Amino acid sequence: MSRVIDIKGRRGGSGPRDPDEHIICQKPLRLRWGDWHTPHVIQVHVGSAALYEHQREQDLAAGRRLGYQMPSHFTLDGGMHETALALMRHRHSEESLRQVGFLAGLMECLINVPCAILRTDLIRRVYQEVQELSRRLGLAWRGRVGHFMLPVMEDAQYPQHLEIAVRDIDNLKGFFTTVRAITDRRYTALTKDFVIYYPRRNIS
Repeated sequence: MSRVIDIKGRRGGSGPRDPDEHIICQKPLRLRWGDWHTPHVIQVHVGSAALYEHQREQDLAAGRRLGYQMPSHFTLDGGMHETALALMRHRHSEESLRQVGFLAGLMECLINVPCAILRTDLIRRVYQEVQELSRRLGLAWRGRVGHFMLPVMEDAQYPQHLEIAVRDIDNLKGFFTTVRAITDRRYTALTKDFVIYYPRRNIS
């Protein structure tokens, strides 16, 4: 990743540090470099992130060590780690970011969600769509993946909302349209409600 991403704000050098040096981008998603020692990408609600950022500014001004305490967060491991890295790579294109979310939603259905259409020959068409999007986005999942879609607040209240939405769909158009609508809604939630922090090292 360090070969394709302009990594700013590496530790080192002299003089006061820019308090914004950890900001990767503010739109469409809020992406930042984390200050703590962890190999994981973490996802933080904007409220918790604001509290952390305020404390971070105070620590910088006082010359204190950064990252001694992490905000409340979701750890993006397994398949979510690869999804988060794809969001980083495609951060300058909102259309590509939405496509990453759509692909993650298709994978979630294929691996984790019972669905009528995936018990028919139409599953081959879904796999074709996954393969084409994976090739276009440079996104593939390996090993123990778990989940693919990044969490949003809706999951706590309606943990089976994806399964309920797609389980009885028996036509391809309805399946793709439903998954697209769900992942677009989740993308909007990510842009409004969360900040994603990436480790400055060990990102792969």
